[in-house]
Amino acid sequence: MSHTFLRKLFLAVVIVSGAGVLAGNSTTLVGQEKDKAESKEKKKGKLPAYYGDIVSGTQRDKIYAIQEAHEKKIAALRDALAAAEKARDTEIEAVLDAEQKAKVATAKAEAAAKKAKAAAEKKAAEKGDKK
Repeated sequence: MSHTFLRKLFLAVVIVSGAGVLAGNSTTLVGQEKDKAESKEKKKGKLPAYYGDIVSGTQRDKIYAIQEAHEKKIAALRDALAAAEKARDTEIEAVLDAEQKAKVATAKAEAAAKKAKAAAEKKAAEKGDKK
């Protein structure tokens, strides 16, 4: 990987982390406190595999709170990763000449058509099985 790409990736991670810290320190308005309490009641997290039958209700609530506390940071990191992957792919594509780019585009289109055809055949087969 190029030194420039690594610097860009590091900078993106630092910026996203800083934004997460700032967002965590935001203040809430009086009306928002009630909305947050209602959304916590409605929104449930997803327990890790094999935890459902093992943890108590109190532990379950603590796990949901931990997941919620980390979700913004994880989402920001996912966004940063997606941006870094896009930058990487753009740099990789820049290495190709026009003819190579056209061949790649054709290969992608053929793969998408093949996937769509397979999905259509699978759907048709499922309809045939149901009758």
